[in-house]
Amino acid sequence: MTRRRTILIASAALFLAIALAALMMPACVVSAEGSCSSGCKAAYGSCYKKSQDRSKCQAQLQRCLESCIKSKR
Repeated sequence: MTRRRTILIASAALFLAIALAALMMPACVVSAEGSCSSGCKAAYGSCYKKSQDRSKCQAQLQRCLESCIKSKR
């Protein structure tokens, strides 16, 4: 039973690490036909449709827009 618990904890830790890595990646990608900010807005819309969690999606949008501003410098 201890081995099973260890595997469960390791799996949970791996899942958490992957989820954190995904959150740290910028959500906006500049495409040939749009600007960085429009990419951010599209990602916000997609996030909200999937999660219905406005605060999470707004935080993601803010990070994305900030990275757009930094990339222009």
